[in-house]
Amino acid sequence: MKKLFVTGIGVFALCVLLGIAQLWFAPWNYDVFIKIELTLCGVLALIVVCWFAVREYAEYKVTRSGKHMDRP
Repeated sequence: MKKLFVTGIGVFALCVLLGIAQLWFAPWNYDVFIKIELTLCGVLALIVVCWFAVREYAEYKVTRSGKHMDRP
């Protein structure tokens, strides 16, 4: 789960850095830049969904095992 979080932060930082590079230096034309950003946003969304699914599955597993529940 930590790997997904770090990867997500890395992809977000890459999106920001590409945006700043485009703002100051314009290495790509507008169409290519939009395609790059949309692709990275799609990858980021996929990472977030996978991270959420892994987290929910881990919580479900703990709850079903009875270790997380309060017992008298």
